[in-house]
Parts: sequence; structure tokens; C-alpha cells
Amino acid sequence: MPYSGEPWFPKGTVLFSRSRAAYELLEDLGPGHHGERALLALRRLKGEARGRFILKVVPLPAVTAGLKLARKRLEEEVTLATYLRHPSIARVYGLHRAMGALYIITESVAGCSLNTLVEVALARGRHFPESFMLYVGAQIAGALAHAHTCRSEKGEPLHIVHRAIDPTRIRVTLTGQAKLTDFGLASAHLPGRKSVRLPRARGEVYWASPEALFGEPENARSDLFVLGMVLLEFATGKHLLSAPDMLTEDLWALVPEGARDRLNGAITRAQDEWAGVDPEDTILRAATFTPEDVECATEKLSEPTRAIFRKLLQRNPAERYTSASALQEDMTKALRERGNYDGAKAAQEIRRALQRAGEAFAAEEDGAESAFSQDDITTEPAPV
Repeated sequence: MPYSGEPWFPKGTVLFSRSRAAYELLEDLGPGHHGERALLALRRLKGEARGRFILKVVPLPAVTAGLKLARKRLEEEVTLATYLRHPSIARVYGLHRAMGALYIITESVAGCSLNTLVEVALARGRHFPESFMLYVGAQIAGALAHAHTCRSEKGEPLHIVHRAIDPTRIRVTLTGQAKLTDFGLASAHLPGRKSVRLPRARGEVYWASPEALFGEPENARSDLFVLGMVLLEFATGKHLLSAPDMLTEDLWALVPEGARDRLNGAITRAQDEWAGVDPEDTILRAATFTPEDVECATEKLSEPTRAIFRKLLQRNPAERYTSASALQEDMTKALRERGNYDGAKAAQEIRRALQRAGEAFAAEEDGAESAFSQDDITTEPAPV
């Protein structure tokens, strides 16, 4: 992957100026999905701080085939973002060329990722309330409903699929607004061009739908399955495609004889696409989990919520929710039945959890170094 080594610039470097504002480097976040570099920058206007932004950058001119591909993918991401205007989708603000580089300026969502909130829950020994999960889930389902139904200026469907939903890409602000970030790996039918958004090089193996793991086509229902897995772990601490009490040979024993060659092929393909990751156990679990496993994982949740997960976490995409809007409707209904719950309550819950988690860490021997003073999970990309 191009430019995966040492940081390009020292902290404090003014990277460029735009609309009379200067963008100052705060942190190099490392390589992105396609060979670009991701940076966290502070925007200053007349010397005063005016917010943080994630910058994706590739050098100009793009002299290698890898960099040319990276540049085209970033340009497509900006084009895609022109259709993604929703309060629960992190914004992409556009392109900027400066200092021999091409930058994409994207929103840095202040607050906590679900990944951090899971860690907070572990620290305090208690999961977030079911209502909190439903509140966040309904907002993200609304974001996906918008993305999945986007159309071009001519009214043609864009078939946008996020393909990389995971706990780091769902963030909740300290005012209680949930946002889905990073459509950098999304597939889409962009109008008037041959896309480089090929059906490969997805997000994490651990957060992939069965069809993605099997090397089959993904669609909007694939996003819904992965969202279901993320919310299940957040609500219960259990990951559907993880079977920690089972050995690899135990999982193979559950596979019908006629399906073994297909799964071996899927494992080989996944090893090529997700370099450095062993996908075998995850793929085997995706091929063998049962409705009883879903029942067991959700046993401590209310019946309306369990019914939602039963429909979300189906191996066969045709048996899942037909749309994200249908999921949003069911989550909103389940939340309404539990009483009023809004952003103010979600924000209060986050503040209370962070405080208690901080106290728990402070009680540990090295707690002063481990306390949650800030959320260190950035919008994206995850370091590789």
C-alpha cells in the first residue's frame, strides 16, 4: 500500500489554507483504504480554532498505478458524498489541491464511537440500556435508508452499499446524535463513469455479512446484517460470528459434506482479499450459526427487540428486513413502547458512563494512564 510508512509532516504543520482558514496538522492517522494518508487537522480562522476535520491526502502528480487508483477512488468518494445529505451521515466537504497534494476534507465527528462505548461498558461492568441501543440503531437505520435509496439526477438508483459498517464507524456525539461515517469502501453505480469501486477490499472480516465472507454479491441487506451484529455486541457483549468455546475442527464438523469445497474456496479468497487476517473461523461460523444462537445471544433483551434481531440476523439475505426504513420503523416503535427517549437522555447516559468508567480505571493500579480522557477512535481509517 503506498505511503504506509512514517508520517509525512510534523505536528503543527499548516497543510493549506482555504476560504481564509488554515488547516493545521494535529495527528497523522496512518494509511487509508486505498493508499491515501489520513490526517486529523485543526481549522483555524484568524488564529482561532474552528473545529477538527479528517483529511484524506494523496500526492500529486500520481506517478504510480497505485496512486492513480487511490486518487480516482477519492474523487469518486467526493462524488458519492454529493448524494449523501443526511443528519446521521458524516459530511464530506470537497476536494482541495495544495502543496503538491490532493486533499479530501471530511467531517470529524466529535464524541464517542460505539467501539469506545463498548470499552466503557466493560470498564463499568454494565452495558448501555436497551433504549440507548435502539435509539442509536434507529438513527443509523435512517442513515442507511437514505443511502440505499439515493438516486442520480436522472432518477436512476445508485445502489449504494456501505460495506464497512463496524463499531468504529458509528459515533455518538455528546449531544446524543448518532452518525455513520466513512463511505470510502462503499459500492455504488455512479452516473456517467466506469467505477473503480469493485466488489472486493471491504472492511473488516470480523464485521462482514455471510455473503461477503462467502464471496457472493452484497446489497443493502448486507449492511443491515452487519448493523445487526454491531448492535447485538453493543447491547449484549456477544458477537454472532464468534464462537470462543469452539475449536476450528468443531466448526468444520457442523458443515455439511457438500458445502466443504465451497467454504474452502471462500476461505482462500478471503485470505487473499483480507491480507494478514485468518478468516477461517469467522467464515465457518457464518456458515453454521443457527436461529438458536441468535436466541441465546439476545435472551436478556425484551421480546420486541429480540424480534428485530431475529429478522436482522438471518443468513439468507431474502429473509432479512426488506429495507433499512422498515428496520428504522420497527426500532422506533420498540423504543416508543419503552417510553420517551431522546438525544438528551442519550447524552446524559454517555456522560454518566464515562464518569463511572473513569472511576473504575482510576481504582486500578495503572488507572491514571488508562482513564478515558478522550475518545481515541477516529472517524477512520483504522490503522493497518
